[in-house]
Amino acid sequence: MFETYGYISLFGFLVFGIVGLPLPDETLLTVVGYLVSIRYLNYWVSILVGTLGSIVGITFSYLLGIFLGREVIHRFGKYMYLTPERVASVEKFMDKYGKLTLFFGYFIPGIRQVTAIVAGLSKMNYREFAIVAYLGGLLWVTTFITLGRFVGMQLHGIGHIFHRFRYLIITVLALLAVSILIYRYVKVRKNKRQVS
Repeated sequence: MFETYGYISLFGFLVFGIVGLPLPDETLLTVVGYLVSIRYLNYWVSILVGTLGSIVGITFSYLLGIFLGREVIHRFGKYMYLTPERVASVEKFMDKYGKLTLFFGYFIPGIRQVTAIVAGLSKMNYREFAIVAYLGGLLWVTTFITLGRFVGMQLHGIGHIFHRFRYLIITVLALLAVSILIYRYVKVRKNKRQVS
């Protein structure tokens, strides 16, 4: 998808993932970070596009909560994995922790998709919603893209070390495997003698 559509696929995946499709958003963002580390994608553009995708997705979810209402969500929510139990548990979280649930909800799969809908159902003021939800989206996107970028850079270093010492590493691994096989063979023979 990234080879064909680039940043458009990042934007689309995040919009639909946040609205409720079962997509591995954190994995996607980490892969984007890896692609940044190999210079296939730009770091800042990826964060911008990812944040815009999360903003559009969470705003759409908020609007669903406002305009569809509780009855429609309870009736058709199962098609978007919005069970009444999940909505009720997010409402309890929001009652207890307020807007922090919107901010940190991005980091909890299954909660992220419901927080904005619950905010819409409760008729939360749009300005309050936007400030907290959009900042949370920025932090979430930046965290996972940066993590993927860091891991990708470490993999390059490990790959360089492996290439340089590949014969030594292969020899050590082969000796280790042979040692384990010999140890097991000796242990099995010793156990058979004890049984006899």
